Amino acid sequence: MDQSTPGTPVFHCLPQFGQAYAGSFENNELQEILFEALLTHIIQVFPLLTDASGLPCWYRITLWAGGFVIIILGVAVTVLGTALQLEADKGKILLNNGGCNASTVKFLASLRHSICNQNQYNSSDNSPCKVCPLQWQLHRDKCYWPSENIKSWNESQRDCSTRDSQLLVIQDKEELDFIESITKNSKYWIGLSLLKSKKKWMWITGFQLDQSLFKEPDYAERNSCAAIRHKIISERCIAELRWICQKGPLLL
Repeated sequence: MDQSTPGTPVFHCLPQFGQAYAGSFENNELQEILFEALLTHIIQVFPLLTDASGLPCWYRITLWAGGFVIIILGVAVTVLGTALQLEADKGKILLNNGGCNASTVKFLASLRHSICNQNQYNSSDNSPCKVCPLQWQLHRDKCYWPSENIKSWNESQRDCSTRDSQLLVIQDKEELDFIESITKNSKYWIGLSLLKSKKKWMWITGFQLDQSLFKEPDYAERNSCAAIRHKIISERCIAELRWICQKGPLLL
């Protein structure tokens, strides 16, 4: 089509209009791709719209309707892109203002207030509180689980492992006094056994018993393991007793 054709001036303006319009998307790649596709279709259809005098009436109506739909789609792409950009900007503002961190801190504070023991949690203090699973007892920095059933020493250790814990390892006199207070009149296995080759009492952590904590229990056989009942005693490892598991608490 030459430049004397009535539709030509408008046709030549379309690419310039498209470049200016696409520039308003602020480098939004998805919007630019969609708009360029729509603009290409308009450029292909527009000459027919401006010089369709020789075409049937129904064909001209179809072309104009198609052009109108393309314009509507272009507007929709613009509105959608603007909405997405606003949401992205809102998210950036929230992050820059520490919104996520503030929400997390508030949630943890509420959780501490609802779950933590009020004796160990001060609402004016941001220090974490210690939480144990159900049926476990918190004391200082450990959670304790005294069993109700009886098993051999090896089976007791395996049971503790299934609970993501281990047999009790006593660390100081204060802990020993606490364990004696909760074991009452029953015998409980602890994580201490006699190393046969060296005849030494070893904790399951690999450390030798410190006799300043308590004296080595007497033993009659090499296959001996330690239990507690008012004091530390020796039992055959195949004997079936209750046991105590320990693990660290969850910090909130």
